[in-house]
Amino acid sequence: MSQDANLTKEEKLRLIDQEINNLHDFCVKAGFKEEEIRSLAGPVARIAERGWRKTWLWRLLKFALVVAAVVACYNWDPTYRRVAIYGKLALMKVLPYWDWTYLYNEECLINNPYYVEPPILTAEDCEVCLELDGAKRLKQVDHADVSDFLLDNTPLVVTDAQQDWTDINNMTFDEFLQLFSTQPEFQNSGVCDFHSSFKKISSKHPYVLPTEVEGKKEWYAMWKNCERDGVRLMRKYYGTRPYFLPPMVESTESSWVFVSKGFAIRAFVPLPLSEHSVVWLAQVKGSVSIRLEPDEICEGTCKRIDVVLKPGDTLVVPQHLWAVQLKSSKDGEPAALIAATGVWD
Repeated sequence: MSQDANLTKEEKLRLIDQEINNLHDFCVKAGFKEEEIRSLAGPVARIAERGWRKTWLWRLLKFALVVAAVVACYNWDPTYRRVAIYGKLALMKVLPYWDWTYLYNEECLINNPYYVEPPILTAEDCEVCLELDGAKRLKQVDHADVSDFLLDNTPLVVTDAQQDWTDINNMTFDEFLQLFSTQPEFQNSGVCDFHSSFKKISSKHPYVLPTEVEGKKEWYAMWKNCERDGVRLMRKYYGTRPYFLPPMVESTESSWVFVSKGFAIRAFVPLPLSEHSVVWLAQVKGSVSIRLEPDEICEGTCKRIDVVLKPGDTLVVPQHLWAVQLKSSKDGEPAALIAATGVWD
C-alpha cells in the first residue's frame, strides 16, 4: 500500500491499465463471451464516461467564464481605452521588425476561393454584343455556365428556376396580393421605395393594395422588402437562393415585388436596381415586357434587348453593362414579378 502511494500519476494509470488487461484475459480464459464482458464492465465504463463528461463540462465552463470576462472588459469603456492604447503602443514597437501596415488595408485576412475581381467596363467588353442576339433561354444550367454569362455581361432567361415554387405556383394573382395584407410578417414589416400609380393612397405599404385596387382596371405597384421579417417570409415562397446562382454571387438582404393589372405602364421605366452586380427577375403571374439598355460606353456596339417574360421565366441580368427597364404587357392580364439582387464585388 505504501509502495503504491509513492507512484506517480502516470505509473498508477499504467498499473490500472495492466490490471484491467489482466482481468480481461482472465475472463476470456474463463469462457466469458465479449458481450458478457462488456455487460459486466458496463458500470465501470459508465463511471468513467461520467468522469470524462464532468471534466469537459468543467473545461467549457472555465472557457466560457474567460470569454465572458474578456467581453465584459472590452465593453467597459475604461478597460477598452487601456487595451486600445497599449495595443497601439505594442504595434508601434513591433513596426521596425515587422511591417504589419499592409494588413490594416486588407478587407479580408483569409482569401475567399470564390472571390472574383469586380469587372471594370471597357470598350473591349462591349465586343460581346457582336455575337449577342437577344437573351438565351436555357434550363438545367450549372454554376460554371452562369458564371461565364455573368462575367461576359450576357443576360439569359432560366426557364426552370421556379419549378419548386409550389406555393406561389398554386396561387391565383388575387391570393398572391392578399399575402401582403394577411401575413403578420408582411403587415408588421416596413417596405422601402414604394411606388404606385395611385395619386392618393392611405399608406405606402402593400397591405392596403387589396382595398385600393377594388374597381380599378389599370394600376401598378412596386416595392422593396427591406426589413428582416418580410424578407424572410418572401424567401420561404421562392427559396433562399435560386439554384442557378454561382457561389461567387452574394445575395443581398432584400427583394423586390412588382404587381400590376391592365396596361398600367405604357412606356419603359427604369428599375432602381443599378447599384448591384446582378439582378434576377422571376415572372410568377401574367407577363411583362423588359428592356435591357446598354451602358453608354457600349452604345455604339450594343443594341437594346427586349424580352417578354411569361410565368416560370427568370431573367438574369449582369448590371455592369445592362440597365433594366419594365413595361406592362399589352394583354392587360394581372402580373406579378419578384426580383432580387446580388453582388460579387
